[in-house]
Amino acid sequence: MSAEQKEADLSSSRIYHKTKFDSLLKKIGEFGKFQKIQWFLLFLAIIPQSWYTYAPAFAVRKVKADQMSCGNNGNISGKAVCEIWHNKTYCGDVKYQTDFTSVATDWDIICEDAKAYIPLTKTIFYAGKLVGAYLFGWISDRYGRRVTLLSTMFIQFLASLIQSFSVNFTMYVILRVPLGVCSGGTLIAAFALMAEMVVPDKRNWANTLVQSSYGVGIAIQALLAYLVREWKPFSLTITIPNVLFVLYFCYVPESPRWLAARGRFDEAKKILCKIAKTNGHECDDGDFNLLVESEKKKEADNKKTYYLWHLFSTRYLFKITVIEGWSWLVVSGVYYGLSFNSGNLSGDFYLNFAASGLVEIPAYIIAGYLVDRINRRIPLMVYYISGGIALLCIIPIQALGKHEELSVVVMVLALIGKFFISAAYYQVYIHAAELYPTVIRSAGVGFASLCGRIGGMAAPYVADSTPLLAPAIIFGGASMSAGIITFFLPETRGKPLPDHIDDDAPTGEAINIDPKDEDNNTKL
Repeated sequence: MSAEQKEADLSSSRIYHKTKFDSLLKKIGEFGKFQKIQWFLLFLAIIPQSWYTYAPAFAVRKVKADQMSCGNNGNISGKAVCEIWHNKTYCGDVKYQTDFTSVATDWDIICEDAKAYIPLTKTIFYAGKLVGAYLFGWISDRYGRRVTLLSTMFIQFLASLIQSFSVNFTMYVILRVPLGVCSGGTLIAAFALMAEMVVPDKRNWANTLVQSSYGVGIAIQALLAYLVREWKPFSLTITIPNVLFVLYFCYVPESPRWLAARGRFDEAKKILCKIAKTNGHECDDGDFNLLVESEKKKEADNKKTYYLWHLFSTRYLFKITVIEGWSWLVVSGVYYGLSFNSGNLSGDFYLNFAASGLVEIPAYIIAGYLVDRINRRIPLMVYYISGGIALLCIIPIQALGKHEELSVVVMVLALIGKFFISAAYYQVYIHAAELYPTVIRSAGVGFASLCGRIGGMAAPYVADSTPLLAPAIIFGGASMSAGIITFFLPETRGKPLPDHIDDDAPTGEAINIDPKDEDNNTKL
């Protein structure tokens, strides 16, 4: 096996090919001091994304029936309040016996109104994230990763700051939209900056770091919410620290890989020389000139244009598109649903929420370690099915009314489910990208991501607006179904990357026609 083949096998995903830029990075430091500093800064930048995502878990926290009573008649409390609270003459203002304030307590979003409106604060965020992923994906490619990162973080800061002073529920919900839209952009730009400053075999850990930052953020947010129980001060607490990210304007440079691809070679060279100097290497003009020549030789892509319908144009593509669409809908819906539902479980509200975040970190690290060492499909099946079994085991405990008595058992099972679904969330990105031919890869992963956003939009209603047993049944059953249908996907590890669609084949398989693999074309 050649050195190039060995290097390719070390890469976490077959979608990456060694380029002149990668060769240059190896000479100036493929993962030196510069990259480690930048990765740390970007890790910190992603943490607030979890705060914006899960803020409603605390700022719009539901009020339980036994925490309410009528102001005009203290004898009317609990579920009885729901029957008459709209009658202000008889009930008066609703009084709350809670150790926190929230949007729900300030504007009386309780009972049936809570089931309808509280999930909306979360769903509308994911709707915005869906739009933002596509909008800022284009902006990031057109205007740069750095511009996208800094602009989205600034818009989020302003929106969150204004939201902290919301005067009604409508204002609060509307301001969730820009937070969601920009969240999609921030994540895309941060991951691109991380991945593009290192060689292919390090990008796996960029994915691990991005996703682990969410777990860290969730745990920190739970601690802040425990310390600051009023929703407006809490909102300010998770907003004000983000003003420090204005310093990133000075310390986070543009991606030199993107600059070179856009023909801005002088700017790229300046940053590459800075990388070399920081990493203790020389900045060689000869190596850079080879990169310039390589980029200038790239011809414009005048090949056939592909559209969304091509994802369903053959039997093979139809199968993987349907399976991946459902798989992404499930993994996103269950992941976010379990995060929000952790507050509805028995036990301490804040501890449950923190634990649901912390359990993600080992899941991503283990999945990241295993993805290069064992196959893609079987581990993904194991993650889905194991998580589903853990969640389904909660059902008999809740059905028998033992969930308060066995609260620790319920929480452990929920955390096991969250662990495995987090691992699945990590691996589904890699597997999906490897399944589609190059000519429609972006469209395929984009469609799968769209399905994932739909799952995220539905999750809050499952967690907040359904009976006690429903979340475990729905999330557990869905996870099991995703694991079962993953069996019908092909294995991709160690196989040549498919480049085109074989329209002449009976089943329309994707085939690899990379010249380097002419003697080993593999149908998937």
